Amino acid sequence: MAAKIDDYEESDLPERQKVALRLADAYVSWPAGIDAALRAQVLEHFTPAAVVELLLDISKWSTQKLPVALGLDAPLNPGGLFSFDFNAEGKVVWGGVLG
Repeated sequence: MAAKIDDYEESDLPERQKVALRLADAYVSWPAGIDAALRAQVLEHFTPAAVVELLLDISKWSTQKLPVALGLDAPLNPGGLFSFDFNAEGKVVWGGVLG
């Protein structure tokens, strides 16, 4: 799946998923790239409520851009991974060191 997402335009992903990825790419890298053509594609595949949900998810998962740009993204486990999950209330539950 990761390989498909890396080159989603050339992948066999359904058009609906490709449109969502186009929206995510534009929103994160160049919001002005969300032109009339992309908006039409998005609204062809998603309801206005679903578009809001997509954009909120994209915003939530792209918030790390500022700390990375400022060099404030020190790893929790240098040289390794650190596990986490979400509890029933949606809060992060930190796990242990992986690897």
